[in-house]
Amino acid sequence: MRFRTSVAVLVAAGSIVAGCNSAAAAASPAPTRTSTCQTAHLRYAFGARSGSSSQRTQQVVLTNKGPSACTLSGFPGVDLVGTVNGQQNYRWPLERQVVRYSKVTLKPGGRAHFDLIYLPAAAGDGTDIAVDKLVITPPDDFAHAELTWHQPVLLQDAATHPGTYISPVLPGA
Repeated sequence: MRFRTSVAVLVAAGSIVAGCNSAAAAASPAPTRTSTCQTAHLRYAFGARSGSSSQRTQQVVLTNKGPSACTLSGFPGVDLVGTVNGQQNYRWPLERQVVRYSKVTLKPGGRAHFDLIYLPAAAGDGTDIAVDKLVITPPDDFAHAELTWHQPVLLQDAATHPGTYISPVLPGA
C-alpha cells in the first residue's frame, strides 16, 4: 500500500507541475517557427553592379515569393558555368568569403542578397571563363536555380585565394 500512496502523490505532484506549465504556455504566445527558404519559393535577379576595372561586385537578389516567412543562413552555393579554352559547360564552384554571418528572415515579398565578387577578364591576364550562367543553390537546400549572365571572368579555379568569390546572404537588396 505504501508504494501506491507514493505513486498517487507523485502523480498528483506531476499534475500540479503540468498544470503550471500549461497555464504559463497559455499566457505567453507560442514561438513562431520559420522554415528554411527553398529554391521553389525564391525569385532570383541581378541587383546593383559596382567596382573597378580590377575587381567588381555583382549583387544577386533573392525574393521570397512563398506564402509565409522563411530564413536563409550562410552562403549559397554558386557555380559559374561557361566556356574555357573551347570547352563548353565548364563548371567553376566559387569559394566563400571568410566572414561571420547571421540568419536572415524573409517575409513574403521580402528580399535579401549575396554578392558575387569577381575579377573581370582582361587581355593578357591569363585564362578566362566566358560565363553563360550562374547556378545557385540557396543555403541548406539541394535544388538550384539558374541565372543567365554573360560575363568574361578571370579563371582562378586552382588558386588558393581566388579573387572571385561569394559573400553570405545579407538582408535587403
